Amino acid sequence: MTAIGICTDFVNLPEAAGLGFDYAELSLRDIAALSEADFEALADYVRDAGIAVYACRDMLPEDLPITGQGVNATALHAYLDRAFGRAQRLGVKVVSLDAPRSRAVSDDGDYPFAWRQLGNFLRLAQGHARERGITVALEPLRKADCSLLNLVSEATLIAGLLQLSNIAVTAHWGHMSMASEPMGALWRAGPLLRHVHLENALTRRLPSPGDGEDYARMLSPLLVMGYGGGVSLCGEITEHFIRDAAAGLEYIRGIIDN
Repeated sequence: MTAIGICTDFVNLPEAAGLGFDYAELSLRDIAALSEADFEALADYVRDAGIAVYACRDMLPEDLPITGQGVNATALHAYLDRAFGRAQRLGVKVVSLDAPRSRAVSDDGDYPFAWRQLGNFLRLAQGHARERGITVALEPLRKADCSLLNLVSEATLIAGLLQLSNIAVTAHWGHMSMASEPMGALWRAGPLLRHVHLENALTRRLPSPGDGEDYARMLSPLLVMGYGGGVSLCGEITEHFIRDAAAGLEYIRGIIDN
């Protein structure tokens, strides 16, 4: 059975567990920013909530670049050591490399250099990920958010070329939809595809019945190809988040089970 998770914040963990989600996906940068005492409290809270924290998003703080002139390898090593160490303690297995600000390139920027910098960062991250038993999954973003790495096919290409054991690919329905990327990109990613995000492309809300999106178009090939990673429901956290999360889980579970 495909595991279905929910992208949420700390306070909603007990509710997510009660709704029947298989796992929660938290913000890595928020976890890393906690004091030692607060992190210990979070670790206890996660244990008591009764839900696995299988994945993390928000891999990097906005003020820690991996492209451009301000890249600081020492700072990146220190952050990843702290963040991945904490993620390991929580049981995290996959961290999506989204980070639109950290990998931003200006319109007049040096794109070939930025791609090389991205590769250099992935080599740096590989060591920390391997040590902690975590997979870093490259997440393509819509061009409105970031101009570097916008397609699953691009993520597959760079992960395939680097051949690093703990570097893989995340596919995000909303970003693929906005880029009109064909679902064949999922087949081409093959075993490099380790994580999936589902979100309404236009509203950026949690998936829901009748919201205008054909989520089965993405889920069907995943099931046929024997995809074994998680599927996280993503969306803006509103006052109706728990209600919407329950409806989204029932809806997506119905697609997968049928």
